[in-house]
Amino acid sequence: MSRAARWTVLLSSVGGFVDAVGFLSLFELFTAHMSGNSVWLGASFGRGEWRLGLHHLFPIPLFVLGVALGTVAVELAQRRQARAPFVPALLLEAALLTAFMLFGSACLVDGSLRPAAVWAFYLLAALPALAMGLQNATLRRVAGQSVHTTYVTGVLQTLAEEVVRYVFNRRGADPAAAAERRAPLRAAGLSALIWLAYITGAIGGGFTTQYWQLYALALPLAVLALIVAVDVTRPGSAE
Repeated sequence: MSRAARWTVLLSSVGGFVDAVGFLSLFELFTAHMSGNSVWLGASFGRGEWRLGLHHLFPIPLFVLGVALGTVAVELAQRRQARAPFVPALLLEAALLTAFMLFGSACLVDGSLRPAAVWAFYLLAALPALAMGLQNATLRRVAGQSVHTTYVTGVLQTLAEEVVRYVFNRRGADPAAAAERRAPLRAAGLSALIWLAYITGAIGGGFTTQYWQLYALALPLAVLALIVAVDVTRPGSAE
């Protein structure tokens, strides 16, 4: 497995972890899973529950903004031929998650964020949503395959498509094309690992918040620190 593939799996676990922590502490608000927020938004508006719908609308534009900021950071770093083009975006992500962990912990009541003012709640909620958007804009392709570290639906779609491609490609008789026939299987394997990493991260987030509350975010922050440290000291390929 390439370094980029390993980083993708690790970042997926970070995404699942942060999404679980956000869901539990921000009154069932997703900070990475925008499909869930979109469905909740639509269903709430359909039932006339405008306030709940707006609650789930809030992180969507912030996630999009985070993706845009991350894309700009990576593009600028690559154009300047930086040794580690993903590091600026990951450092900003880590800073946002650290701010959420520290400032949010002061407002926790029974495991949920309850600051004195509503605007303070949404200011804090904006931090992990921006962070997850930034992360999703870092590693966008691995070995020619599009990847997303927080887009679980797309990962499962890729898994199914590549398995079917592999089954059909196996019928080829040319031994020289064996490596090409195995490419879909490798892509399916990476998709499966990304999904499993996301679920594992979510399990870890749900478990550790029972004991450490928002300080559980120190674990995904340690993963980000590891990726940054390795990329800075031993720059590798983005593919």
